[in-house]
Amino acid sequence: METTFIGRHAEIAQVTRLMRESRLVTLTGLGGVGKTRLARRAVEEAAEEFPDGLWLVELACLTDPYLLAETVAGSMGLADQSARRQEDVLAEWLGPRRSLLVLDTCEHLVEAVASLVDTLLRAAPHLRVLVTGRQPLGVPGEHVYLVPPLPVEDAVVLLCDRAGPPGDTDDAGDPGAVHGARGGAADLAELCQRLDRIPLAIEMAAVQLRTMSPTVLTRRLNDRYHLLTGSGGPVRHGSLRTAMGWSHELCTPAERLLWARLSVFAAGFDLEAAEWVCAGGPLPAGQVLEALTGLVDKSLVQREEHPAGVRLRMLDTVREFGAEWLFRLGEADAVRGRHRDHYLELARRCVAEWPGRQVEWYGRMRAEQRNLRRVFELCLADPEWSRAGLGLAGTLWFLWVCCGMLREGRHYLETALRMDTGGGPERIRALWVCAWVAALQGDLDAARQRLDRCRAEDPEGSATGHVVQVEGLLSLIRRDYPRAVELLDEAMAWHMAEGSVLSGLLPCYTLAALGLLGAGRPEETMETLAEGQALCEAHGEEWSRAQMEYALAWAEHVKGETRGALRHARAALASARLFEDLLLSVACVEMIAWVAAEEGHAGRGARLLGAAQAIRDSSGLSRSGLTIFTSIRDRAVARTVQTLGSAEFDTLFAEGQGLDLGIVVKYALGEKIP
Repeated sequence: METTFIGRHAEIAQVTRLMRESRLVTLTGLGGVGKTRLARRAVEEAAEEFPDGLWLVELACLTDPYLLAETVAGSMGLADQSARRQEDVLAEWLGPRRSLLVLDTCEHLVEAVASLVDTLLRAAPHLRVLVTGRQPLGVPGEHVYLVPPLPVEDAVVLLCDRAGPPGDTDDAGDPGAVHGARGGAADLAELCQRLDRIPLAIEMAAVQLRTMSPTVLTRRLNDRYHLLTGSGGPVRHGSLRTAMGWSHELCTPAERLLWARLSVFAAGFDLEAAEWVCAGGPLPAGQVLEALTGLVDKSLVQREEHPAGVRLRMLDTVREFGAEWLFRLGEADAVRGRHRDHYLELARRCVAEWPGRQVEWYGRMRAEQRNLRRVFELCLADPEWSRAGLGLAGTLWFLWVCCGMLREGRHYLETALRMDTGGGPERIRALWVCAWVAALQGDLDAARQRLDRCRAEDPEGSATGHVVQVEGLLSLIRRDYPRAVELLDEAMAWHMAEGSVLSGLLPCYTLAALGLLGAGRPEETMETLAEGQALCEAHGEEWSRAQMEYALAWAEHVKGETRGALRHARAALASARLFEDLLLSVACVEMIAWVAAEEGHAGRGARLLGAAQAIRDSSGLSRSGLTIFTSIRDRAVARTVQTLGSAEFDTLFAEGQGLDLGIVVKYALGEKIP
C-alpha cells in the first residue's frame, strides 16, 4: 500500500537540478534514509523532460550480474531474445532516445552496474541515469548526492502520519501528544532525534506509538541502544538497527523465527511457499499463517495483490536483518535448502499440471521468477547440486520456449551443461532443450553443435525424437521445406510411439504444417492441423493450439481467404498475448495487416506493419534468422504501398512504430483502444 510522501522539498529540487546538469547522478546514504522514495519523487517532477521513456528498475533482489542487462531490458519492455549481447541491444535501442533510466539499490552490483551505465552513456548521448545505492559507482562524470536525514520538523510529521489516529495507550501518556500537543511536541522531536531522523526507523517506531506514549518509547529505545552499543555514546547509524531490534523484540517467538526464515526469499512469496519453506521445529506449519499475519500487522511484511494471487514481501532492510538472525540461529543452510527444494518441486508440479492449466501456471512461474533465479544460483554454485540445476533448466523448457524467456533459459542451460558433464537423462534433456532454444534465437551453429553432442552422449537414442524435431526446425528456418517435412514426420512417429506429447508431438504438428505450406501442399496442411488441434483439445494444450491457429491463418492466406485468415490470426494472437509470445504476436499482427490491406483498410495495415517492425527491432526478431514469416510481411507491405503510395505508407508506418505493444495487440484484435 502506497503511503504519503512527506517533506524533502529542498532535496527534490536539488536532485532534479542535478539530473539536468549531470548525465549520471547517484543518491547515496545509509539504509533506510529514503533514497528510493526521493528518487521516485524527483523523477515524477522531471518526467516531462524525457519524452522517449522513463524506467525504474529495482535491483535489490538481483544477485547474478549476468542478468543485470536482461533485467533492465525487461523493465523497458525490450524483450530481445536473440543471441546478441543484451548490453549491445540496450545501447543501440537507447541511442537516439531522450530518456531516463533509474537503477534502484545497486550497492551489491556496483561493478556490473558501473560497467553497464558507462556503456549506455557512451552509446546514448541523450540518456540520463539516476542511481540509488550505499556507495558511488565510480563512473567518469558521476555526480554523487548524499541523502541527508529528514529535518526534525518533517520527521515529526512523518511519525504522526505513520502512527495513525490517536488511541488508547498502555502506558501513562496523553494520546493527543502523538498529534502535536504542546508538551508532546517536544517528546516527539526527542524521539525523532533519537532515531537520527531516519525515515525507516521512524516508520518502525511509529507502529509502537499505537500502544505507548512517545516518552516511554524514547526511554525504552534508549535502554535498548545502551544494550546494543555498550555505552551512551553515539554509534553511527545505530538508530535504525535499534528500531529494528526493538520491533524484533516486540514480535512473538514464532514471528521472530518466521521473520528470520522468510529472509531466504529473493522477492515476493505466497502463503504456500512460506508454509513449505519456513515451517519446522518450534514453528509448525499450522502456526505460519498466524505468525505471518502478525508480521503484516507490524508492517514488517507487506501484502500485495498480484494477478497470480496474494503475494507478500519484505523491505530490503527488514530482510537483511532477518538474514542476520537466521545466520545466528545456525539455520541458514537448512532453510535455503528447503527454499531450493520447494521451487524444484514447484517446477515438477508445473510440468505435471501444465496441460489444461497453462495460463495459470505461466502467471505463477513468472511471479516466482526471482525465486527461481535464486535456486539456479544456489544449485550452480555448489557442485553437489549442479545436477539439480541441470535438471531444473531442462524441466523448465516450456518457460524458455513458450513464454518469451529464451535468453535467460539459454544462460542457465549453458551454465549447467558446463558445470555438470556426468551424462545421464538430465544432461541429455538439457542438450536438446538448449539446441531448441538456440535455434529459436537464430543461433543455428550452436544449435547444431548441441544436437551433435546430444547424439554422441545418447547411444541408446532416448532423445532421438527431440533431436530430429530440432533438426526439422533448423531445416524449416533455412527454408528447406521438403527436408523439414521429412524430418518432422520422422520425429512425430517417434513421439507417438514414446508418448511424448507436450514437448514433442504437439510442437511437431505446427512445424510440420508450416513445412507443408512452404512446400506448396495446403491440403495436407489442413489435415495435419486438424489432427493436431484434436490432440490439443484432448490434452488441454493452449500454447500449441495458438501456434496451430496461426498455421491455419497462413493456410487461409495461401488460398486467398481473408476472412478465414483474420479469424484464425486473431485467435492465435489472443492466446499469444496470454503467454507474452512475441514471435507469434508479430507474425499474427503481420497476417492481420495483410488482411486489412486486402479488404481496403490499407491505412490500418500500414500502422500494424509499423508496429510489428518496431516489435521485431526491440525483440531481436529482425536478427534472429527466423525469416520463414517474411513472405507474408512482404506481401502485406507490397499491397499496402500499392494502395497508399510510398509517402502516405511511410507516414502511417511511422505512426505504428510509436505504438505500445498492448495497444498494438488491441488494435489488431479490433478491441477498443484509447
